[in-house]
Amino acid sequence: MTGVARPSLADLIEERRRAERKRASPLARVNRNNADRFARWHVPEAVDHEPDHWLITYLDLLTLLLAMLVVMLGVTRMYGWHTTHDQPIAVVGSVARGGLPPYQGDLDRIDGLPAIPAEWAHLPDPAAQPAGPVHEPTETVENGPMVPAPPPPPSIEDMGLEGLGDSIQVVVNSQSVSFRISTELLFPSGQASLSPSGLGLIKKLAGVVNRSNHPLSIEGHSDNVPIQTRQFPSNWELSTSRATSVLRELVRDGVDGNRLRAVGYADTHPLQPNDTAQGRAANRRVELIMRTAPKESDATQAAAGKAASATGPAAAPAADAPAVPRAAGEQPDRAPGASAQ
Repeated sequence: MTGVARPSLADLIEERRRAERKRASPLARVNRNNADRFARWHVPEAVDHEPDHWLITYLDLLTLLLAMLVVMLGVTRMYGWHTTHDQPIAVVGSVARGGLPPYQGDLDRIDGLPAIPAEWAHLPDPAAQPAGPVHEPTETVENGPMVPAPPPPPSIEDMGLEGLGDSIQVVVNSQSVSFRISTELLFPSGQASLSPSGLGLIKKLAGVVNRSNHPLSIEGHSDNVPIQTRQFPSNWELSTSRATSVLRELVRDGVDGNRLRAVGYADTHPLQPNDTAQGRAANRRVELIMRTAPKESDATQAAAGKAASATGPAAAPAADAPAVPRAAGEQPDRAPGASAQ
């Protein structure tokens, strides 16, 4: 039986050796490395087998939207819904120039408006009624009764102060009267004893302040020039001593001492800047402030006290009530909880 001749063992060995020699050659090694590198970094292209049926549906939707836009535009032009741009501007301009046109219809036929009663047509015009009396303005105390507005301050002539002369400057306001005297007219320089001319001014001033019983405050002031003597270490002692000297002289001239008080402010209350000699001379002064009206806080407290007394109990306490006469042998009333002795 004739067949394909099978290779012998020697042929297989020889073929195996030729393959190993071919694989061991440099060219074969380079080709194998290139093939491995290409297989490692190469991504095979994916074949897109998805159909494009969605594109047909998308194009159909676009066509329907376009057709709807054309139909809407045609209907708008058919019924005259379109307007030009200048028409709204013209309407707004006419309203701004002349206002809205008057209503030409029948007002009685407007729905929703009630009919005006006939008797209202004969009522008088409230604008023609005479105004009532004008009341004086009042000030309201917070959480308290109404307090009338303060009267205007009296003038110097009304208070009889025009005879004081030019040596005493009088300042009148709504709550007090200030008598301002320069210290050059009252005291020698650096001293707190009244000069003869100062004694005459204080005597004249005492006759004026004795016409009333208002409280009087004597305030001593100085400039910013420091003083340092054995008697007056600073301007505080000097201003206070001068105010006290004026107070003692007023008491000698008959002014009630209970109305008076003396205080020294040194250079803390200047009238003018101490930069010039004229300003420093104006700041060296003694002021007598006579308070003709209570302070605003005092008036508020007084009004609050009156309101509290008005809203309080009308009857006096039982302890202040007169004793009620009792019959002979009747026991007096006892406080609750008291025991008989």
